[in-house]
Amino acid sequence: MFTIDISHLAYEGAMQKLTPMLSEPDNISCQIDFDADHGNSKIIRDFIGQIFDLHMIEHPWKGRFILITDELINNAIEHGSSKGDIDSCIIETYKDRDGEFSISLEVHDTGTGKDAKDATHMESIRNDRLDDHDNVDGIYMEKRGRGLFHITEKLVDKLSFSASPRGWLAVKIEKSIPKTVGNL
Repeated sequence: MFTIDISHLAYEGAMQKLTPMLSEPDNISCQIDFDADHGNSKIIRDFIGQIFDLHMIEHPWKGRFILITDELINNAIEHGSSKGDIDSCIIETYKDRDGEFSISLEVHDTGTGKDAKDATHMESIRNDRLDDHDNVDGIYMEKRGRGLFHITEKLVDKLSFSASPRGWLAVKIEKSIPKTVGNL
């Protein structure tokens, strides 16, 4: 796995560091370290978009995964980290012989944010919200915002929470997209 540090880089410089990872799009394995600043969500979102473009995966999956990526990055920045912290995003892709594309995205915060939660707390929140009376077809309907659980539960194959070796919380999503769905 390659580690790419884009902290303290402007958009253009960060994209120049990330672009070489696209030379082997079927098997990307990288960790991106970034400033806990909302401007960095665009960099990672655009990089994910480039990966989907290389695999010719179009809407709706490209748009859905970019939305989920944005939600995970912004949650880490807003809730789990403080200004000046360095968060991480691990991206791994795999394409099998049948053309099925798999991607995982794991976002790590530092646990220093005003609303930081650990993995056990996040699992508890997920379970409480799925049992909530506002639950519609198994999805918790947020009172405000798009909401991590609302966006991810029906769109990804797996959503998991774990302790981050670099900080406090790691949130991981995994998705496999068959060749016949959303790609050429």
